[in-house]
Amino acid sequence: MDRLVHVVLISFKPETPEETKQWIYQKYQTLEQDCGSKDAGILYWRVQENLDLRKGVHLVEVAVYTDNDALQAFRNHPKHKEITDVLRDVADWQVGDITCPFPL
Repeated sequence: MDRLVHVVLISFKPETPEETKQWIYQKYQTLEQDCGSKDAGILYWRVQENLDLRKGVHLVEVAVYTDNDALQAFRNHPKHKEITDVLRDVADWQVGDITCPFPL
């Protein structure tokens, strides 16, 4: 069964206050649970500060969903929208989604 792997690379704008960065990081730490965890099709969740800052990426999100429907439900969840509403003003990000043809 294919799973959907979702990767987000977040780069904070230089003028972003440290308190805002920390708020976003802390919200990400509970976002999986806030959005339903495995019951909502989130099979794996990790958001961590990037270990390699050479390209200006500050946070890396790696998530695995049961399928695209689970990812779309996550994107539409109010807790996810709360974070993206703040991110929109203080960061840029890139998203990559791929399927993996094996169970995770």
